[in-house]
Amino acid sequence: MLNKKVDVYLSLGSNMKNRVYYLLKAILEIDSLEYTQVKKISNFYETEPWGFKEQENFNNIAIKIETSLLPLKLLKYLLNIEKKLDRVRKIKWGPRTIDIDIIFYDNLEINIEELILPHPRFYRRNFVLKPLLDINENINLRKFLKVDCGKIEKITPKVGISGCLLGKNVKYNGKNNWNKVVELLKERINFIDICPEVLGGLSIPRIPSEIRDEKVINKIGEDVTKYFLKGGEKALNILKKENIKTVILKSKSPSCGYGKIYDGTFSKVLKDGNGISSNMFQKEDIDIVSL
Repeated sequence: MLNKKVDVYLSLGSNMKNRVYYLLKAILEIDSLEYTQVKKISNFYETEPWGFKEQENFNNIAIKIETSLLPLKLLKYLLNIEKKLDRVRKIKWGPRTIDIDIIFYDNLEINIEELILPHPRFYRRNFVLKPLLDINENINLRKFLKVDCGKIEKITPKVGISGCLLGKNVKYNGKNNWNKVVELLKERINFIDICPEVLGGLSIPRIPSEIRDEKVINKIGEDVTKYFLKGGEKALNILKKENIKTVILKSKSPSCGYGKIYDGTFSKVLKDGNGISSNMFQKEDIDIVSL
């Protein structure tokens, strides 16, 4: 590990299944790495495939991170993220759920079997260069842009999100769960915010609730399941109306929790399971990013 943080630029791409979902998952996984923070995120682009043409178009982005991880350690972590997100390497330059490349690592130049820096082919690829120019004002990159390098079009994905993650004071305690990566994404994504608990008619602030025996019970023992069901249905209708296939939801909650939720004892103990709204979204094939 370095004794300081350095700037690193990464290129990310996806052309399988829900491309925006995989890019968002990758961004958040990278931000969760030790000694690492995402600092900038480019626009999202739809691009034609490069190298192997017989495949679907890609969505591509670039991100700037600050990290104290050494290059090979960072590479190892990024490969693990690719594996976690179902990356399978069968065809060179072929279809993939996620691809994460290190383009620049500080000013380092390296040429070893495991890693070449800067990335040896970045200057031949508009789908790398255009996103990089969104977050790096180095005009030297512009001279590499090709006029005949295939389609590359800026897009603005539409994504649902728990309102508290945007900084809205809709939590049970009247506060929020503002998130710095979400703040960076606000410039690049059309977020449609939802708070199922508020949509269901619960007040701000409100008595905290957890799921117990398939019912939502608040801390004073009241069954408030009907409010959570109503709010989930209203939130789902919003997502359907907006044709949204990806949501970022607050983890652990009885409405938006996904994979792990509090166990109903109000003791911060987690159990496997989903919140009321998350279950509804999942049944409608809406992909969930838990944050």
